[in-house]
Amino acid sequence: MTALAGDTFISSAAMQKSALRTELRRRRRAIGTSERRRAARRTAHLLLNLRRVRAAHHVAVYLPLAHELDTRPLIRDLLRRGTQVYAPFVDWRKRMHFAALTRLTHLRKDSLGLAAPMASRSRRSPRRLDLIILPLLGFDACGHRLGMGAGYYDRSLAFQRVGSRPWRVGYAYPQQQIAALPAEPWDVRLDAVALSNGIRRLTQGAKAG
Repeated sequence: MTALAGDTFISSAAMQKSALRTELRRRRRAIGTSERRRAARRTAHLLLNLRRVRAAHHVAVYLPLAHELDTRPLIRDLLRRGTQVYAPFVDWRKRMHFAALTRLTHLRKDSLGLAAPMASRSRRSPRRLDLIILPLLGFDACGHRLGMGAGYYDRSLAFQRVGSRPWRVGYAYPQQQIAALPAEPWDVRLDAVALSNGIRRLTQGAKAG
């Protein structure tokens, strides 16, 4: 009986997430080009003004795909400040790693066919990152994150407790917030989310200063 109840919950959560992904992709596609550019610049500016970000030495940032909020202004400014930046890649065993990213880094396609830095000698464990910027489709005020569904970030950060290092920050458009997300035991929660209209500390439910 318990197993069946658990299976029903997981199936229900998965179905809800699938429907939400469809709706949130639609919202993101509807954002115009000029608004995207403004949001990318504004979000980077707000995030870089946080004391915790200014003090970070090792920061992982995703390389944007399709309609994701563009991280290139953020990456450019982090590198200008002398911050060591890392970007994710997935190996042939479907494990996510983080490799150093500089202005001279040569990008190659990883096992998913996505452009990524993959130099083995420049990798850094997520346990040794100060900050990680996560892509997402949706988030809620409790810090729950809805990704693409493959679970790479959930597995890479499964060791971590909320509020511990690295600080987990979602990077998104305001339109990607929803009232509540269905949560599953393995879902990694966000500490904060960076938006063009402010930085929010989600686990405490208050705005960052």
